Amino acid sequence: MIDPLIRNLQADIALLQLYIAQRQKTGFHDMERMVEALTIFIFRALRMGELKNLNQIKANFPAIDLADNQKMIAVQVTTNASPAKINKTIKAFEKKNELGVSLKDKYSALYIFGFCKTSKHSVPSYCKLIDTSYLIGELCDKADEDMIQDILDAIRRHQDYTSLHPWDDKDSLEIILDLINRNAIKHRMICEGSLSDMVIGFKEINEVIGKGTIQRKQRSKSIADFKDQNMVIFLRGVTDDLSHIQAIINKSRVSNDDFVYISHEDMARIDQLKIKIANDSSKIAKLNNIKMEINVINL
Repeated sequence: MIDPLIRNLQADIALLQLYIAQRQKTGFHDMERMVEALTIFIFRALRMGELKNLNQIKANFPAIDLADNQKMIAVQVTTNASPAKINKTIKAFEKKNELGVSLKDKYSALYIFGFCKTSKHSVPSYCKLIDTSYLIGELCDKADEDMIQDILDAIRRHQDYTSLHPWDDKDSLEIILDLINRNAIKHRMICEGSLSDMVIGFKEINEVIGKGTIQRKQRSKSIADFKDQNMVIFLRGVTDDLSHIQAIINKSRVSNDDFVYISHEDMARIDQLKIKIANDSSKIAKLNNIKMEINVINL
């Protein structure tokens, strides 16, 4: 499920870059602080460093905006890392104070991060020019879904772009299908270990379809944001089938207690509904060239 999450992240970053560029064209240069805050989240998510905002410690801190004094890394954040900006940053980073000490003496590495654009430019060995594609590459190399999700959440905490630039239907569908392709649906009732775990799995599927979230974290588009009507029909069908399963479980509760007795007939009916969800999922995946086939199995 890494690929669709990465594409969603790229879409959010691209829109944010466009938004910043448009603000700057109209004379507003108020986005630097937001990008600094995002950079702190991004470096933390990638485990590159626990950055602190030096401008909060001292206004207009020279040369750098963020730093991790434990890992000895410094970061200059800008929307456009032009050659002039790069040279100015390096000059200030190497400038010695009245005691003959420079920031270069304190920090072993300097990152110059151009959020919208980073020019190719010759820099000292301690300096690294990075842009958002570098960070995306790091995420792909680590292949850590939680890292990607943390950065997605960070971007969306600063601005909700869903209404401006909905994520691709196919990518969101793939994320939902990946959630369906788990034990709650795949295991027949005779194999199901924990009924409560199965119900939690159903709730997560309903949540991601209805709200686009899992445990309140944005993972995909909600059903209301899908444009493809075949996908909408499929998603509605899944929620209907899950409602039928939940109704069977609810009627099987003993004396309004947590104890549940499900008859063989009802277990067979639940299995039929699971098989229907699995088959419908496989069909919609094939229709949209998603390599995924879901089967209900016996262990």
